[in-house]
Amino acid sequence: MEHEIKHEEILSDQSFPVIVRRTLINGPQLIFGGHWHKQFELLFVRRGTLELCCNGVDYVLRAGDIAVLNPHDIHTAYSGNGILFYHCIIVDPLFLGSDQGDICTQKYVRPFIKGDLRFLNKTVSTPQRAAAFEALVRECRRCAPGYELCVKAELLRLFVDLYRSIPAQPVDKNEWEARRRRAQRFHMLFRYMEQHFGENLSLEKLAAMVSYSPYHFSRQFHQLTGRTPTEYLRNLRMQKAVQMLREGASVSETASACGFNSPNYFCKVFRAEFGYPPRAYRTPANR
Repeated sequence: MEHEIKHEEILSDQSFPVIVRRTLINGPQLIFGGHWHKQFELLFVRRGTLELCCNGVDYVLRAGDIAVLNPHDIHTAYSGNGILFYHCIIVDPLFLGSDQGDICTQKYVRPFIKGDLRFLNKTVSTPQRAAAFEALVRECRRCAPGYELCVKAELLRLFVDLYRSIPAQPVDKNEWEARRRRAQRFHMLFRYMEQHFGENLSLEKLAAMVSYSPYHFSRQFHQLTGRTPTEYLRNLRMQKAVQMLREGASVSETASACGFNSPNYFCKVFRAEFGYPPRAYRTPANR
């Protein structure tokens, strides 16, 4: 029996400054590792449970909840047990504005781009927000003439709704600068872990990369990801293992590439993580 663990579909033109994506995940796993970006992002959970760690705060999102991720927010997400289905919208904030002389851009859009204001990270869906998400998905999927105007209109409608219902908080300049430096420092670390997940990444080595003592590094890492470095690395390795198995790698090849000296131990960890042995995730042609 073949088990589909994650199915992701991009619904928008990748050259468009708005990315609309829908994701279906079966079972607990790391959805995306710690990262930040300059775009504005919304996650709308339609079914299941999503665990989000953003700027050191843990959130649990269930069906009907919306995560609001401001530019430069450091965020990590995990799926819970069972089926998780959500829509993701990533927006270049400049798309919401106009030229520098536009009062709406100056008053509402640029403060978010600069980091002077930020939304709270969790809210709930309303009929208006659900309708806006549906319209965004529909327009990006169809790409009918003028769809870009419709997408911008719906995003502005959603932005105003959030602005009025979720008090935008001013950000202390010193706090913002400290957060920006920490984001850049850990962004490099997360990228390194992503690229070297199969290597022996000791706590001391990771801590040295961001110039922290192992003790303070462990605390900061847990605040940013909701996991210890060891737990996060295991989640990352399991995510990579599924990808490799789906692409046709053998169990022994996958175990070795993911930093496991013993295929048997790899199978034990894999089954504990997903509830099925690794061979269940290989395509029929490669079994």
